Amino acid sequence: MTSSLAAHARTNDPGALDIPGTWNARDVGGRAVPVGATEPLRTGVLLRTAGLSRLTPEGVAALEALGVTVDLDLRGEDEVERDGQDVVPATTRVVPRRMDPGAGVGHALRASSDGADGVDAEDSEERSADTAAMIGQLIGSKDPQALARAMMHGVYATFVTDPGIRRTVGAALQDVADADGAVVVHCSAGKDRTGWIVALVQHVCGVSDEDRLAEYLASAAAVEGMAAVIPPIPGLDKEALTPLLGVEPEYLQGAWTLAEQEFGSIDGYLDACGVEPATREKIVRKFAAQGV
Repeated sequence: MTSSLAAHARTNDPGALDIPGTWNARDVGGRAVPVGATEPLRTGVLLRTAGLSRLTPEGVAALEALGVTVDLDLRGEDEVERDGQDVVPATTRVVPRRMDPGAGVGHALRASSDGADGVDAEDSEERSADTAAMIGQLIGSKDPQALARAMMHGVYATFVTDPGIRRTVGAALQDVADADGAVVVHCSAGKDRTGWIVALVQHVCGVSDEDRLAEYLASAAAVEGMAAVIPPIPGLDKEALTPLLGVEPEYLQGAWTLAEQEFGSIDGYLDACGVEPATREKIVRKFAAQGV
């Protein structure tokens, strides 16, 4: 499966990296130019991918060649148990930064009067925000596409409202600032939790809203490949999966607006995450074009 997805991404995403055994892989640098700058963000600082638990030996070698010294694993414990630990070079330090906004899924299930049969309101807080787990919640829903979209908005909202996730966000940005080599950040699909962390790093670096959104939406290339290889699921039309498998501007923009409303600005949100000004300055310096 991962080889098919990687092949699709390489032919559809100009910024894609070839890391066998994963997909949705690209360097955050090299494209977006910070406002007021003349050169794009430096490459080789922050990479983003989907899961790394199934890397082939060639994939491990690719990470080593890219100089990856820190692996930020945003997956929840249930995802790690299901898919396994990351497979990375011996020189890469795996840093678990558990970012499972399952409460957002639970909220969407409780709020929906058209939710899946058998949903228990008492345990819905324990729902996983992993894509595979969310797909299972759609079976039996009268309007699975609407429920799926509500789940996604709930997931993104918890990036802002959940104090534990805010602490994780702050720790992840500190990891990016402190790393000696390249950092790879990933969740399972590399589009939602990973996309949020990357968007915040870009904000710190002064990337425009337009370029930040373009980076987020670039995951659509890999997502199309992911949808193509998912087998039929009894009781679900493939169209119902689109909100879960895809990236929609409203997901990122909705959470962004919520952060501005709750904390006054994105910088205020970063303050709430514990991201100190010195950390932001280190990130800016790391991404500044060579020689600047």
